Amino acid sequence: MRRANVALGILGLSIVLAAIALRIHWVNTNLPEIPVEYYQQGEWVSLGGAFQVDSGEGTDGYSLLVEKAELTTYDEFLQEHGVEEGTVQRQPEGTHGSARCVVDLELRIRNEGNADGSLDVFQMILVPERGNEYLICDVMNQGALWPQTQPGAGMQVSIRPGTEYVAHIPYVFNGLEGVYFREVTDTDFSLLVSRMPERKMIRVQLS
Repeated sequence: MRRANVALGILGLSIVLAAIALRIHWVNTNLPEIPVEYYQQGEWVSLGGAFQVDSGEGTDGYSLLVEKAELTTYDEFLQEHGVEEGTVQRQPEGTHGSARCVVDLELRIRNEGNADGSLDVFQMILVPERGNEYLICDVMNQGALWPQTQPGAGMQVSIRPGTEYVAHIPYVFNGLEGVYFREVTDTDFSLLVSRMPERKMIRVQLS
């Protein structure tokens, strides 16, 4: 009797595992694939409603173009793009080391007639060609550069309809410790500008 119960248990477990395997296979073969589009640095990319997290971002009318990307230190980036010292509280130079830890991404943004949309800059990650980690806009770290160069911008950016704007976005490795002391040694990247319904990527090369 005990052997029979064990056999039934094994049979039941096998059926459950087989059902799970079939379900995974069905999902993998029936879910729609997200098309991936690659663009080159210096090429305009029309978002056309493509978004990062929520279709409510409303990116119709927005286009992006990567002008260039340069490697710099924390202090150099702040000296080049920071607002007046009295506007934000800054730490003394050298506090964050001298590592070339920031990718200064010069991004031109165009808005043709959209009065309500925005760009989720924090989700626009920069992925090295090797692909096993990524860089983010420096928003969350203590002493983050983005709030010191774009006061009030937050994680979303919007510009007036019929205008263009050039933003210098500071990219650092994703993490909360030691990012300003870690050298960036990569030279080739892809900037993820939308995830759905198309995954749009711009190839970026450090100059």
